[in-house]
Amino acid sequence: MSKRNLLVIVDGTDEMEVSLQYACIRTKKTNGHLILASFIKPIDVLTTKSVGDIMKNEAREEAETMLHKASGYVKEETGITPTLHVREGEQIEELIKLIQEEKNISELILAASMDEKGPGPIISSIITTKNYSKLNIPIIIVPGNFLKKNTNKVG
Repeated sequence: MSKRNLLVIVDGTDEMEVSLQYACIRTKKTNGHLILASFIKPIDVLTTKSVGDIMKNEAREEAETMLHKASGYVKEETGITPTLHVREGEQIEELIKLIQEEKNISELILAASMDEKGPGPIISSIITTKNYSKLNIPIIIVPGNFLKKNTNKVG
């Protein structure tokens, strides 16, 4: 049986922290591996090329910083060094491309927002558009109030 490779989106949100925590627990219990991905939104501001390049570099640095922080957490919690991806483009489009290109990703772990407005932009975009049919892996949606004390419920 091949190793489970769980994908977590690193975007600095509260939901990310919950999904990362859940993924670490699941990875340890299933002897799996974690893949962390961060997405850089396209810069659509009309600027000179050099200003656009500076903004793009700053966005990349911010994404890489978040990834390395999340990677440190994963290493501390599981002893595993995760695989890291930084992608440039619209988040959902790039997420779908990443899952389609990386055949070893077995599950996408997302956490639902506790906000009354809905589960969050990523979950909403995936389940309310045709994007859902483009994904060929299971999506695990963790409640936004999931706590470490619930670890006995993770398989």
